[in-house]
Amino acid sequence: MTSATVCSNAFSAAGDAAGDVTPAVPAARLRHPSGAELVVALRGAAVLAWRAPWRGADGTVRVEDLVDGYTDEVEVATHDAARSALMAPFVNRLAGGAYTFDGVRHEVPPVLPWEPVTMHGFARTLDWAVVEPGPRSARPAGPPDAGATPVAVTLRAAVAADAHAGYPFALELEVDYVLGAASLDVVLRARNVGPTAAPVALGWHPYLRVPGHASVDGLELTVPARRAVVTDVGLLPLAGPSALEEIDGVGPLPLAGVRLDHAFGGLRPDADGRARTLVRDPATGQGLALWQDRGLVHVYTGDGLGRRARAAVAVEPVETLTDAFNRPDCAADVRLEPGAVRTFAFGVEVLE
Repeated sequence: MTSATVCSNAFSAAGDAAGDVTPAVPAARLRHPSGAELVVALRGAAVLAWRAPWRGADGTVRVEDLVDGYTDEVEVATHDAARSALMAPFVNRLAGGAYTFDGVRHEVPPVLPWEPVTMHGFARTLDWAVVEPGPRSARPAGPPDAGATPVAVTLRAAVAADAHAGYPFALELEVDYVLGAASLDVVLRARNVGPTAAPVALGWHPYLRVPGHASVDGLELTVPARRAVVTDVGLLPLAGPSALEEIDGVGPLPLAGVRLDHAFGGLRPDADGRARTLVRDPATGQGLALWQDRGLVHVYTGDGLGRRARAAVAVEPVETLTDAFNRPDCAADVRLEPGAVRTFAFGVEVLE
């Protein structure tokens, strides 16, 4: 089930009272028979709320908020902390707001005038439309099961060649959101609809929230990484091979007092081909797993945020390194030929 309204109480889909509706933030809404709920803004296609059944310490199952998204219209309008933003056509920072592609230099100002650097792409500023029906390929085959069969919605947006300074390329973007009883799967696609090759990198910027924890300090992090990204003081990866340092995974790392704004690569997949970064309560094992089919993961503990610092962990799946448009070692990764489609799949699962 989808609709284009959203509630104002932390954008939870739980209520439909007339006084709760917020027309200023049109959204698509999904409801799952299990009680899981999803609200996605039509401007930017960011997840405003994802709620799913969660077993509390007393054994009672409640539907709980699992992402720390925008809480009101002001945060939506200002893109506060880029909460659950889709990142395209570039991820994280673009050094100096400039890049050279096929011999032509392009200058890209900050996506929003109040942002200090050029970052996170401009997919988050686009108007997305619901495409009906949702992605059939994402739904499991076999007889229907009201408790297990996911519900889905597909959104689409266009990047016009003359719409964004410094990016004279035309793209069609699509995202599938597939809501299960204890999961949220996402498939992000970019199609080059222009006459020339275009640079493209995709990612997602969710803040994961573990119920019962007002701070990340009581949680632990596990990243199945073979490499850590080494950056300069401006959080840009070092040049060439110096950008990657060999490691033997991260964690389980207690987050109390730990400040992270780091990326990791060489992710080891599980048997199903998905690499999972875990954020969980070490006492109970409950938490969330961010999975992705490839790429790197960036982890940010929210230090220094103006609102709700260290209240949730940003676990960001990205296709490639930050500032990839400026890196010769990423040239093949970001190049998208005319007519070609790039797909990046990721999602979040509840850990019992």
